[in-house]
Amino acid sequence: MPYLKKFKKISLRIVPALALCMLISIPGAFAASGSPQKIGVVDYGKIFQQMPETKSADQALQTARNQTNTELGKQQAALQSAVQAYQKAGKPNPAKEKALRDQEESFRKTVAERQNALAKKEQDLIAPIRQKIDSAIESISKKDGYSLIFEKGARVYGDAEYDITFKVMDQLNIK
Repeated sequence: MPYLKKFKKISLRIVPALALCMLISIPGAFAASGSPQKIGVVDYGKIFQQMPETKSADQALQTARNQTNTELGKQQAALQSAVQAYQKAGKPNPAKEKALRDQEESFRKTVAERQNALAKKEQDLIAPIRQKIDSAIESISKKDGYSLIFEKGARVYGDAEYDITFKVMDQLNIK
């Protein structure tokens, strides 16, 4: 039993000492692995919104949406008037019902196709803008020696000195 008390006393002194030694030696181990990594952040959304190409892409996309909505509105109105005409007739007509179901199915397919076409057009308009921003970020990262660049919204804390948003905007000539 007396050995247990002695061991407890010694371990209460050794464990904190070992922990302190580890804390002191860990930063040295990371520094010995090479040069420290330089990390930056960028507000991708802010840059994207202020790109002149984004405004023209939004306008083109809005025009396409308006055209699609107009065309789909006409088709929907035609379908609704055909259904109303059938309901006013009051007589069951299996052939007419099948034609209306086919017309409705055709309308649904057209809506899906148009939505897919709009999504593809949006992707086609946005991809070159993103590529331009990515190239600017990569260029600044290489020039200034950044190892990692994070999206500003993903960080928990960071000094403003690590924010390269304005450097990217300057390279892209965004005011």
